[in-house]
Amino acid sequence: MGDSLIRGLRGLMAAVVLLSVHVCMEAQDRPLDVDTVVTECSLPEDVVRMLEGRMGCGVVEPWWMRDMLVATHSTMFGVGAANVLDTYLSPYNYTGPEVRVIRETERMTRLYGGRVSNQTLIDVNASYLENRSGTAHEWAGGIRYSMGWHYHFLPMGRLTLRSGVLVSGYLGGVYNTRNGNNPAQAKADVAVDLSASALYRLPVAHSEIVLRYQLNIPFLGAAFSPNYGQSYYEIFSQGNYDRNVVFAYPGNMPSMRHLLTADVPIRHGKTILRVGYSGQFNQTSFNHLRYHSYSHNFMFGFVKRFKRL
Repeated sequence: MGDSLIRGLRGLMAAVVLLSVHVCMEAQDRPLDVDTVVTECSLPEDVVRMLEGRMGCGVVEPWWMRDMLVATHSTMFGVGAANVLDTYLSPYNYTGPEVRVIRETERMTRLYGGRVSNQTLIDVNASYLENRSGTAHEWAGGIRYSMGWHYHFLPMGRLTLRSGVLVSGYLGGVYNTRNGNNPAQAKADVAVDLSASALYRLPVAHSEIVLRYQLNIPFLGAAFSPNYGQSYYEIFSQGNYDRNVVFAYPGNMPSMRHLLTADVPIRHGKTILRVGYSGQFNQTSFNHLRYHSYSHNFMFGFVKRFKRL
C-alpha cells in the first residue's frame, strides 16, 4: 500500500514537472532535451532523470510534442473503381477499374509556436472505362499536386483536430475511343481547398494505431473548359477564345476528396504499414458542359518517419 502511494505521488510529481518544463521551453523557444531542461529551467538532475524514458530520449514527451521533431513520408498504392461522365465527349456514364498512387509528406513548422504542420500531396490516377453496353471505351486520368498548412488544436485526450488550407493544381484528361472529331477532353484547374482532419491514437498492446480522416473541399479557383460545341481546333489553331478559363467555386465545382488511413506498426514498430480508403468526388458544370469523376480506392503502403535535426 505504501509503495503504491509513493509511486502515485512520484507519477503526479513527474506530470507537474513535465508541464512546467513544456511551458518553460515554449516560452524560450528551446528544444526539449535533458541538458537544456537542466540549464534553462533550473531543474534538479534527479527530477529530470525521473522523466527519462526507455528509449533514452532525455525527457518523456507527450506524443504531440514528439511529432514536432518528426517528418513523415508515405507512399500508397490503390485499386478501385471509377465512374466518369463528360458530356463534351458523350452523354453516357463510363465505369471501370482504376489505379491510384498517393505520395504524402508532412512535417511540423515553427508557425504559431509549432502548432502548424505543412502537408504535400501528389495524387496520380488512371482508369480504363466502358459504357453500359460495352460498345465504347474511355481512358481517364491525371495528376493533382497539393500543398498547404494545418493548424493543430490542443489535443482532447488521444484525439487531435486540424484545419487549414491547401493550394492544389490538377492536370489530366479523358480520351474516348469512339469519337472521331473530338476524341479527347483536357482537364486543368487550380484552386484553394478548405481542409480539415482528425487523428485518433488507438492504443494496442505496447504500441498504438494512428487513425486519420481528412476532407478537402475546393473553394475558389480557376479551370479550363471548352464551350458547348467548341472544338479544340478553334481554341488552339484559330485562337477563338470563348470563356475557356472560368472562375471555379462550390456552385459550379461541387467537389470533395476523402482520405481515411490507419497506420499500423509491425516488426516491433520498426515498420509502419498504412492502409486506407480514398474517395474522390469531383464535379464541374462549366459552359453548359457537365463532368463528374467518382472513384473509390482501397489504399495500402508504408510510412517512413525521419527525425529532424
